[in-house]
Amino acid sequence: MNKIATAFALTFFLAFASFGAHAQGLIVKLTDPSREDLPVGKGMTVTGTATIPNGYHLWVLVRRSDFDGVWWPQGEGKIDPITKQWRVGVTFGTEDDISWDFQVAAAVFNAEGHIILDEYRKRALKTGDWKPIEIPETESPPQIIKVKKISHR
Repeated sequence: MNKIATAFALTFFLAFASFGAHAQGLIVKLTDPSREDLPVGKGMTVTGTATIPNGYHLWVLVRRSDFDGVWWPQGEGKIDPITKQWRVGVTFGTEDDISWDFQVAAAVFNAEGHIILDEYRKRALKTGDWKPIEIPETESPPQIIKVKKISHR
């Protein structure tokens, strides 16, 4: 019985230690939009600060509030190594989306997730096909804030 308890404790410890190493060092903060329900137009520059380990990538995504499960990848936030600040220009849908709530998310992805998002963005820029997509698994919970589209200017 002691061996089973020891094995269970060791398994639990290793799983927890692995999770901690996986999530360790990921700090992401949205600074603009600065508050919930901020009125927005066609687009804005989303800003924040972040500390993430090498090999990981910060992305900003947007979705209309009724588009559960899918997002529009907007771009990778290049983090300044000194100030830890980043910024990404985003677009909130089309003129038809006025009066809708949107969610803005800053999320961290591993190299594989980054490649998926980067290829989507490059393809969309070339073709003009900006259909929302399911995003890859994030490395930590995304930072999300809701805004309200009030114009398309």
